[in-house]
Amino acid sequence: MEVANVDTLVNPKESIDIDLKNQSMDYIHLAINQQSVDLFLIPGSLDTLTFLENDSIVFSGDLSTINSFLFQNVKENLSFSQLNHLTAMATHGEKDFIRFNEVNDSVSIIQLNNLELKRSQLPSWYVDLEKERLHYSAVANKLNSISYRKHMLNFEDDLPTDFLEDLVNSLPLENEKFIGESRYMLFLHEYTNLKNREKHETKVKVEKSEKPISIYMAEEIDQLFTRNVKDAVLAYRLSMLLESSRSEYDSTVLEYFSDNQMRNFMKEYFYSSVELKPGTKMPYFYLVNQKGEDVESNDYLGNIVLINFWADWCKPCIVEFPHENALVEKYKGKPVKIININIESKPERWKEYILRYRLKMDNLYANEIWTKNLKTKYDISGIPHSVLLDWNGNVVENKTKTASRGVDELIDELLRKMEL
Repeated sequence: MEVANVDTLVNPKESIDIDLKNQSMDYIHLAINQQSVDLFLIPGSLDTLTFLENDSIVFSGDLSTINSFLFQNVKENLSFSQLNHLTAMATHGEKDFIRFNEVNDSVSIIQLNNLELKRSQLPSWYVDLEKERLHYSAVANKLNSISYRKHMLNFEDDLPTDFLEDLVNSLPLENEKFIGESRYMLFLHEYTNLKNREKHETKVKVEKSEKPISIYMAEEIDQLFTRNVKDAVLAYRLSMLLESSRSEYDSTVLEYFSDNQMRNFMKEYFYSSVELKPGTKMPYFYLVNQKGEDVESNDYLGNIVLINFWADWCKPCIVEFPHENALVEKYKGKPVKIININIESKPERWKEYILRYRLKMDNLYANEIWTKNLKTKYDISGIPHSVLLDWNGNVVENKTKTASRGVDELIDELLRKMEL
């Protein structure tokens, strides 16, 4: 779950040691000398990459044959990212589910055939392991695609009878040797989403109760999985929640972990994972509003501020619009400003949506450069993304509750403090 970013310059004939403490087998992606490199890692492995003047790479160490194979795949346009891009391009906008499925399957077949073709170059244990992993990856992609097509593209696929059941039953659900491996974890994530959709209970329960989403999440995972796999899925889902909505985290969720080490890890992760900590000065911005006027962050000092980041393609963002408009009405005449900052959209679409949804808040637009800047400074990993600031321009909570989830309670509390 932890990501290590290494940005460095190494002089000719010098070396650099990178110690990645992975707890399971997995792949990582590196960009070195403007070259893409996929590396396979297992706990305790030691590998060396030597870069030659002709831009070739020599691999040595415990997993050298495997990593040489992966590097050769990049040259042959068979790397994971290249094939994922190929799949996305080939299926974009495809309405026919059978055709869509055939494309996904064809890419999986390419990967399996390539593995078999080069079997003699690879350890037999790796070939068997990778075959199994590719199976999980293929199923995860299909489950993810079905969900994406329904909720983002409004495609109601007519699935064959027992299609989903046969799909998830085609491989072992709980497979401890893959715990932590990204594609297996995506499979478990999508399986959990599938089961929740079948029950149609979570959304209704969350909307009618004040219980945080993290607790419902833990209860559902506790019913679906056992011991180490349950802990891994819960940690995976919680880390995603902390990336997007920290306010939905409740410390009692730690009681659902079976393993004390994992419980302690998640406890530490909660405190260390926030980038924009409470008390931090509001990151600066200089944007344009819907009237064409320049607006900067300092203009809002003296007001309690709720900033909502959104984009035209984000359906959950649009769901928030009526609730955000309601906040504008609630705090009319009070030192509270609701700001909606549009990112990753064309300016004409931004203006169209302001009119279509009669947006009453301060509407600001971020161009491509400012979007990149804001996503970094405000630690935006997904949208909708909201941040609450006090009247001095200090962060109260980044990734706070959205308007529909009761952020006005926090604003009311700040108003009381402001009036003291």
